Amino acid sequence: MLFSVIVPIYKVEEYLPACIESVLNQTEADFELILVDDGSPDACPAICDRYAERDKRIKVVHKENGGLASARRAGIRVAEGEYVFNLDSDDLIEQDTLECARRIISETDCDIVSFAYKWVKNGTTVRVTDDGLPEGLYTDLETHIYPRLLMDKHMNHISYYLSGKAVKRTLLTPHQLAVDEKISLGEDLCVVIPCYLHAKRVYISKKCAYHYTVRGDSMSKGFRADQILLVENVIGEIEKNDWTNVADFEHQLCRYACFMCFTILAAAAEGNHKASIKAIRENIEGSRHNALIDCAEFGTISPKSRMAIFLMKKKRYKTAYSVLNLAGKIRTILGRG
Repeated sequence: MLFSVIVPIYKVEEYLPACIESVLNQTEADFELILVDDGSPDACPAICDRYAERDKRIKVVHKENGGLASARRAGIRVAEGEYVFNLDSDDLIEQDTLECARRIISETDCDIVSFAYKWVKNGTTVRVTDDGLPEGLYTDLETHIYPRLLMDKHMNHISYYLSGKAVKRTLLTPHQLAVDEKISLGEDLCVVIPCYLHAKRVYISKKCAYHYTVRGDSMSKGFRADQILLVENVIGEIEKNDWTNVADFEHQLCRYACFMCFTILAAAAEGNHKASIKAIRENIEGSRHNALIDCAEFGTISPKSRMAIFLMKKKRYKTAYSVLNLAGKIRTILGRG
């Protein structure tokens, strides 16, 4: 069997059937679909069982709720495919995604195929993201991939998402199983990074095979000031890897930490969470981020980002929040105009 498609499931009964159908309707036939019910309290368990009764390609794993990392572990433990494709339960994939992955794998014998993302809100594509590299096979990873594993000086980086990638199961499994289950934010990155560090051949595709559903209640969209501390856990997990062949790892780590704190502050500004500024400042100044932000150096980035990061380095978080909040209001006005 070539592909195991793993779908972790929790409280997505509105989206789950479309997700499942997008896999069952693939033009590629050589796959299994593993539905991991992570103790979902809604109709998801019944939906999984109904589909499994109808299609022998489906395996269902019912387990107690343990979070995304736990669910993906449960899925990969029963996977039999040569490659694993992770798909979130509220997202979709293009009908020819697995066929395209098969063709690339057949032609290149790569360890990882990374597809582009189409971000979809209410049926409309709002943006497209990819790895920021030309399409093709990469074998000299130290030259082309490693400099942007976490973040280069221009804020460019490879896609942090595990979903949307076909990864050789023998490569993925040990890293998926090794991630500390306390990681509740950034679990994808903690798996993706070691996979790239141990891969020999990577194919970057510009095909928008993965449709990410933008929804207000998404687990990744809720704002919490303590996300800054959760990022600190991610950094600790990342540092467990062997970074010998990544010449500028320390610089990348500083930029990544700074970028994530900037992103969280920007999310607070976008959502008008002004009351959270104090907690954000305290969480940054009481963690490793404080020193990492100080050492972060960037090249060509947007004026808004440069100003906000400059203010963060000066510990002027309230002013940085105001800059980001104002920038968001101006963008909204111009968009409406």
